[in-house]
Amino acid sequence: MGKTHEALEWAEKEYQLNRQETAPGPLPPGRARPPQQARTASDMDRYENLRTNLLARHPDGSIKTILFAGAAHGDGASTTAVNFAAGLARGSQLKVLLIDMNLRTPSLHDVFKIDPVPGLSDFVGKNGRVAPITGCEAPMKVGPGELYVIPCGGPRSEPVPLLQSNGFNLFLKKMRDSYDYVVLDAPPVHVFAESRVLCAMVDGVVLVIQAGRTRRQVALSAKKQLEEAGGKLLGVVVNRRRYYIPEFIYRRL
Repeated sequence: MGKTHEALEWAEKEYQLNRQETAPGPLPPGRARPPQQARTASDMDRYENLRTNLLARHPDGSIKTILFAGAAHGDGASTTAVNFAAGLARGSQLKVLLIDMNLRTPSLHDVFKIDPVPGLSDFVGKNGRVAPITGCEAPMKVGPGELYVIPCGGPRSEPVPLLQSNGFNLFLKKMRDSYDYVVLDAPPVHVFAESRVLCAMVDGVVLVIQAGRTRRQVALSAKKQLEEAGGKLLGVVVNRRRYYIPEFIYRRL
């Protein structure tokens, strides 16, 4: 009984420490929380589990382009996409590309401290042609491993015509052939049309919702919209789940 009590105490301390290290500060009104890279071993394990679960269901390699989208702003889709892509590249020989599809509210250049230009909107020009992606205009290697990022590029107030162009379709196919996995960080389903346009172009979609915040009806509506638009739903990530007993215990139930 003494060892069990000590183990429970240790688990509780580990849980509280992780909460303190990852606890977000207050947000200004109307602002979504910026994406975060996993900093603790516990957080990294969650994304490793997500990677393992998704890839185990498709061992034939048929799922190469994966879209991450939230139901609404603040659901954590960008954070999930960033850490899923990093988990794919970490400790492997996989070549992984992460693309910022949030052309109205981009954020990946801030996460990786890189220039937003040149980026997606520069590679796919207004005339629908794919610009050469060489030299300084190539996707930026950010690590870990072979992780590369294409930021948003120049500002674009109406991205849907860009995504519906033949140029973007050719661009996405070229990236799919050049990388083992392509991860797309897309805008919220219920806010902008981009995710509904993109979901039929990729191999699979992961819907991200926030525990205790995203209403059931909103999540079901987002799922329905993605599927009606031709998307293949790979799964749903429930973000920021609260544990009322130490997570260490949940993992052993």
